[in-house]
Amino acid sequence: MKEKIISIVVVALAFSLLVGILFRVNYLITPEFSGGDSFRVPWMGARTFLFTENNPYLAETAEETQIAIYGQPAEEGQYPYRLDTPFYLLIFYFPFALIKDFDQARALWMSLAEISLFAVGFLSIYLAEWKSSRVSLVLFFSTLFLSFYGLYPLFEGSGTIFTALILLLALVALREKWEEVLGILLLFSTFHLQKGALLLFFILFLIIAARRWRVFSIFAMSFVVVVAITLIIFPDWIIPFAGSLRANLRVGQGLLFSETLQVWQPDDGKIIANITKWIALLLLFIEWRSARGKDFPRLLWVASLSIVMTPFLDIRITPDLFPYFFLPLVLFLKTIRSRWENAKWGIPFLFILLLSSWVIFTQSTHAFEILTFAFPFILGISLYWMRWWLIRPPRTWVDQIK
Repeated sequence: MKEKIISIVVVALAFSLLVGILFRVNYLITPEFSGGDSFRVPWMGARTFLFTENNPYLAETAEETQIAIYGQPAEEGQYPYRLDTPFYLLIFYFPFALIKDFDQARALWMSLAEISLFAVGFLSIYLAEWKSSRVSLVLFFSTLFLSFYGLYPLFEGSGTIFTALILLLALVALREKWEEVLGILLLFSTFHLQKGALLLFFILFLIIAARRWRVFSIFAMSFVVVVAITLIIFPDWIIPFAGSLRANLRVGQGLLFSETLQVWQPDDGKIIANITKWIALLLLFIEWRSARGKDFPRLLWVASLSIVMTPFLDIRITPDLFPYFFLPLVLFLKTIRSRWENAKWGIPFLFILLLSSWVIFTQSTHAFEILTFAFPFILGISLYWMRWWLIRPPRTWVDQIK
């Protein structure tokens, strides 16, 4: 017992030291960069609840946030930045809300987000069972933290990194049949449904298809308990929260695939996007349906496909989606490494290309649009390239020898 206590203390001290170092570095960096609006909204909402008598979900309360972001109250057509985090999850922002200085609170948030992003990368490798070289691991985690797809969400202060971590843990719980853990994880994955891509809905589909009703009962009981507690603490949050959610959805934030295509194809962009959307939906319907009762590698492939198909369903895409891309990336890298011995020389080159994404971001006029849709498009093609080896038996005596 004494050894366990000592181990826990050592781990806690090491974690605190790591957070402290990251906080110091982030506090020196973050004031030099704009952004953090995704964190600012719940941070100011939590401070409003803790230090004033105002309801943080009301439109009047959101004006202070709008002034901090726009320099004035939001005009018609501008994203209103209303607080749309449910109160039972807003509670997790309270420790950050105790910090008055936004840069300090943001630096602490980034420190924990960086640790969670590392966990996202680790779980992606663990789920895909990718046995890579040390060089590839170093390049992978460098890409995870320094490429456009990892660093941009960190500077935005988005909670999606934590949501991605929760959903990857849910995949682990799904594979290991940890019903209680899976039910509780589903509760915390409701932070923002749009931040879960289609991954959350695919997990729910698998649970229903497998008739694992115990997961839903645990989720329902946990949900009722936490909502009941929040209603005791703050009984007037649900209706204003629904109003905030509706106001944000009405304006929308992020890129639409149809609008992006119209930059280069003004006449046909919308038609192409619509055709692409229906093709993507058809493919997802076929793959989800065929995934029922299959082994976990097949489920992981469909989960990865669901992630990369999300931008092409013509729903608004923000950097919230970027951390999810590393799961299908790892799955693809594992496949090419197992198929081709010489791929170990090409994998570092792929990571270097991803790290160079900042060159595109700084040089191209429509860099954000290109980077947002090009990477998932390439990943989608890659996933379908590897699908054959995933679901088909070896076709030749060479394959059987391998």
